[in-house]
Amino acid sequence: MSFLPIFNSLMLGVIVAGLFLWKLSILLLILPAIIISIIFFWFDLLNWNFHYESAFWLFILSEVIAFGSLLVSCFWFDNNSFISLSSSLEIPFMGCFLLLGSSISVTGFHHVMFWPYSWVLLLLTTLLGSGFVILQLFEFNEIFINLIDSSFYASCFCTVGLHFLHVFIGVIGLSIILYLGVKSAGAYRCTVVTWYWHFVDYIWLLVYACVYVC
Repeated sequence: MSFLPIFNSLMLGVIVAGLFLWKLSILLLILPAIIISIIFFWFDLLNWNFHYESAFWLFILSEVIAFGSLLVSCFWFDNNSFISLSSSLEIPFMGCFLLLGSSISVTGFHHVMFWPYSWVLLLLTTLLGSGFVILQLFEFNEIFINLIDSSFYASCFCTVGLHFLHVFIGVIGLSIILYLGVKSAGAYRCTVVTWYWHFVDYIWLLVYACVYVC
């Protein structure tokens, strides 16, 4: 039995309390809690004996619905007078190349995962994903727009922030497989992480087009 459901529920309660009380200092405690939760989740995942691909695709469907709802909110609150969070030809554009490059490298890894040097492609994917995370942090630091400026900007921040969280989780998953090795992680888990990373890559193109270009 895993302690994660109880732990995650407690952390969610702390997040909600911090938002309602507007105690942003409380939210700083959440980042290490999220990292702990993700790490233990991946190690729990390694110990599960039954695997169902249909369950993973159901998870992807729920993620598509979540991103779709946020993107619809972006269009709903846009009145053509707002500027983008940042220039579409600067940091976000560079992020497109990093994620598309990582999509190519993770595809190569998936096809030759049992090759002795497949870890090189996995390492390249992890580095490209980490580069995207660093770029996003630079972007967040340079943006002069606040979350509370308007409903449109709140929707945009939530959309980009949710994708950032997914990339961060994906990088941790890739790093764990890189650390354990393909034989220890197993073909199923390597495949699931590959599919997840492809989802993260392609959903970014949609986020980029809707939030930064349109």
